[in-house]
Amino acid sequence: MHTIEHDVERPDSSLVSAFETVPSTIVSDVTGNIGLTMDSGIKPCRSDVDMAGTAITVKAAPGDNLIIHKAITMAEPGDTLVIDCDGFTETGHFGELMCTTCQANDLAGLVIDGSYRDKREIAEMGLPVYGRGVHPKGPLKQDPGSINVPISCGGVTVNPGDIIVGDDDGIAVVPAESAEEVLDRSTEKLESEDAVRADIQDGTYLYERNGYDELFENMNVVGPEDSIQ
Repeated sequence: MHTIEHDVERPDSSLVSAFETVPSTIVSDVTGNIGLTMDSGIKPCRSDVDMAGTAITVKAAPGDNLIIHKAITMAEPGDTLVIDCDGFTETGHFGELMCTTCQANDLAGLVIDGSYRDKREIAEMGLPVYGRGVHPKGPLKQDPGSINVPISCGGVTVNPGDIIVGDDDGIAVVPAESAEEVLDRSTEKLESEDAVRADIQDGTYLYERNGYDELFENMNVVGPEDSIQ
């Protein structure tokens, strides 16, 4: 069944923009390291990239981009298109011209579980783009697809209105309903890491500071002197 939902409950723009300075690693840490980070196959088009945007979700048929064109016209400034193509990488589902349209309309970026094309041109544009692959073949335009429905992208469930946080390390997804809590925890984590950084710059080992030495001792590691002769 093909569905297009026009109404998206977007989080406050100030909440979304606050995540622009939060690394994806921090989001992963404070949300338990499971379930909210896309798999390592979803890679940025270029390095030195940062992104925080509101998810507009797209379910596209593998090899077809008609619904992606429609979604671009529905997106608002600050949105990130998150596209589920079932991981299909043998077609470039969007390219430089579509990305130019997104950039001209102030979208935050694009994420696709599939391939795109025109990688060099897109990288030079500076628009944050993530995908599973790159392929020169052009797409079909014959499947309606769906917009703003729950999708799976990079092994993570993404709902319209979720906050998408991206950087050089990858993509983290912040569920809209817990965004404020995740931001608070992220801020606390960043402040805590500043204190840790000051200690290790003074020569303290994380191994000792975090009690890893005690963990190691409890593992009953046997050294050469303990081996049976």
